[in-house]
Amino acid sequence: MPSAKFEKKATFELLADAIEVQVRQEGWKGLLPSGRDLAQQHKVSLPTVQKAIALLIERKVLVSRGGKRRVGVVAASPHQRASVKFELLVLSAKPLSFYDSTIAMGMVQLAEELKARGDGYRFVDLSEKAGVARRKAVHAEMVRTRPTHCVLMSPDSHLYQGVARHPVRIASMFGNLRSKRVQRLGVQYGPLVEIAARHLKALGHRRFFIPFLGRKVRLKVSLANIARVAKEQGVDLDIEYSAEVPTPERIEASLDKALASGCTALLFPLWDDFLSALGYFARRGLSYPLDVSVVVLVGTPSAFCLTPPIACCLNQPETIARQIQGWLASGGIDWDAFMSVFHRTWQVGGSTGPVARSARR
Repeated sequence: MPSAKFEKKATFELLADAIEVQVRQEGWKGLLPSGRDLAQQHKVSLPTVQKAIALLIERKVLVSRGGKRRVGVVAASPHQRASVKFELLVLSAKPLSFYDSTIAMGMVQLAEELKARGDGYRFVDLSEKAGVARRKAVHAEMVRTRPTHCVLMSPDSHLYQGVARHPVRIASMFGNLRSKRVQRLGVQYGPLVEIAARHLKALGHRRFFIPFLGRKVRLKVSLANIARVAKEQGVDLDIEYSAEVPTPERIEASLDKALASGCTALLFPLWDDFLSALGYFARRGLSYPLDVSVVVLVGTPSAFCLTPPIACCLNQPETIARQIQGWLASGGIDWDAFMSVFHRTWQVGGSTGPVARSARR
């Protein structure tokens, strides 16, 4: 299959993109500057400005409006732009089947909901492209699709570079990108820790441990939110963050240190993190919740196949779909809505209980 051609934009198209970004993100109001002022500001010719404005009117970003002194254009009002449907483009460096089934089903549910109300949705698998070829393929897809919103499934720099030059709202599903343009979606550990902390605190727990092992992507925002939750709840929350591969020896050393320091509850971020530590409990002769309480912040239905069932917040397709829908509608994350979804999926299980007597001494 031939690689996508990297099309160079004309000057007036680049100018139109720049003006559109200002209109959408900075909230321009009233008449725009005159064509001559814009030409002088951007150091382009007047015909170039006129072509850019004509293109923006065609895109419904600007609307023509006559004035007493001159004919001008103004930024389209939210009501005028409401008729423009969302066009969501999801870009991935992996096929959809690579992701957890919950995520894949969430994307399918999102696609069905958007298409049912007349909005656009397109998932593009770019796993066969790499490096510059991936960036060029993204650019070609952006030119062809002209999306209003774009979700990057991973913090891939080439995906972002192909999107960044276009006037589109951008979000990253997993991991962080160092850009203020990118809204972080996906798992938000702060709210999940808050749900677990409230439950454990009622059982007498005051010191928890979260092992973020094998993390290649920094979780700066999540770690800050977790620290805030710990302060608000009045609990001690120890966190170990490491990019090293979580070998059995590494896991044992981490959990041994946590329990020796007085932690009475272990909060595993994901289901796979808990599975990696199952052998530890057997080797140490520990049982939950008698010796230590266990919570998985983002669990799966498999959590209820164990004895006792593991306390967790279930990650469901609805969670993924609702979060992206909220971002499309508001440009941010509706934390109350996010919390309500996970509150509904919180399962107490049987892996948490009162603080063990040995830990109280």
